[in-house]
Amino acid sequence: MEGSKINSILTIKYMCNERENQFFDRKSAKKDVKELANHVAGFANASGGTLVIGIADDGKIEGFEDYKDKYNNFLKVTSTDYLKTIPSYENETIDVINYKGNNDKILLIHIRPSINTIIRNAKDEVYLRQGDSTNKLSNDQIKALELDRHEISFEEQINVNSSPTDVDLDMVRIYSESIGADEEDLLDVLRARRFLVNDNLTGKECLTNAGVLLFAKDPSIFFPSARIRVIKFEGTEMQTGTNLNIVKDKTFALPLYKQIIESQKFVDTQLREFNHLGNNGTFITVPEYPKFAWEEGITNAITHRNYAISGEHTKVFIYDDRMEILSPGDLPNIITIENIRKKRYARNPIISRTLTELGLVKELNEGVSRIYREMSEFFLEDPIYQEEKGLSLKLILKNNIVMRNKRINENLLKDLKINKKWSELNAMERKIMQMIFDKGEVGTAEISEIVKRDKRTVQRVLKKLCDDDLIEWVGTSNRDPRRIYRIKE
Repeated sequence: MEGSKINSILTIKYMCNERENQFFDRKSAKKDVKELANHVAGFANASGGTLVIGIADDGKIEGFEDYKDKYNNFLKVTSTDYLKTIPSYENETIDVINYKGNNDKILLIHIRPSINTIIRNAKDEVYLRQGDSTNKLSNDQIKALELDRHEISFEEQINVNSSPTDVDLDMVRIYSESIGADEEDLLDVLRARRFLVNDNLTGKECLTNAGVLLFAKDPSIFFPSARIRVIKFEGTEMQTGTNLNIVKDKTFALPLYKQIIESQKFVDTQLREFNHLGNNGTFITVPEYPKFAWEEGITNAITHRNYAISGEHTKVFIYDDRMEILSPGDLPNIITIENIRKKRYARNPIISRTLTELGLVKELNEGVSRIYREMSEFFLEDPIYQEEKGLSLKLILKNNIVMRNKRINENLLKDLKINKKWSELNAMERKIMQMIFDKGEVGTAEISEIVKRDKRTVQRVLKKLCDDDLIEWVGTSNRDPRRIYRIKE
């Protein structure tokens, strides 16, 4: 079948070298069938994906030569022997040369997301694929998952208003190259991945909703809110009427991949640069925000928004002191503001998988966690996630503009004292100096939290830096718990 043909193009190199992620896993044939049945269920309960049996975790092609009876057993991995409910899937067997140089085979199980049913194993347990692992869910998590099943069907619905003439062939070409199918007919690639399907009622070929969003020349023709608008304001608040303070305003209505790329390029042109005390003790220019933080914020907003709701598009607001990224729709029920750093759940699994294949969507829970980490490394406040009346998710990134401007106005770049003494400082002393420079004024507790050292240790370091005439403290007395430290002029 065509689907298998395209999937085969992806296989050997991809399956041996690709890092395991939300949509892909490989397992040795020596594994227990019951264990792998839970992985199949986990994929079905999440975003779907491909489970490869016969390739070890390190990418070695073992095949089934050493486990001759296992192949037929693994063909039953989706049977009622192991699963109480059966997911939608396709098996694919591929001939390979194993690590011994002998003819062998591997088994691929292509699992589709379960739309209306939670897939349970024979023990009535529920597993969910999250990042690169498959986890057993608690009863509360199962209830939350049940509430989200209806959202998957939106992506697979046939959009009867679309046709092959709506396809952005350049976008399909980019995608084909990313999955190793660049020698295939472009529309055949969409057909094989079920982005382009036949509508039984009209008898014509149409894009699915996911196909429209990912590959239509202008998805907003079909979904008016499927666009992103970037607005830059002068000041820290939005003004209206005669006080309207919009400096730049641009909208992008493109296939989602291009929408992400082009909007990120535009945002990059609107951001400022600031002075920063570098790792070598000299003053360097750094961007207003960590590049990864806001790029990942935009990518997530476009990838995981709720496209089934109308009337609201994705927005990026750039103020003097912060950036706000708004993604329409509330959080999927299994994700909360409290666990957003550790849990993953794709509202749009087909879109998410495709953008992952295109190299945009981060896996292994690294996306949101890295936003936090990079903001911390820039000595900026933690990102703030807010649910806006259940209608949208807002990400706020603050840039500490007040202190950074103060650093420039004090003209510290001409002071070579720090640079001259830099080589005498250890790693912790340097990090504290960088933090004080970027923030302007910092207390002991905040320093202790960022450098991950107890207050007593931090106080000893601060005293040494004061003795070295690099920083000074401001407070009512030497024992004032609220005293702060700043660069000495």
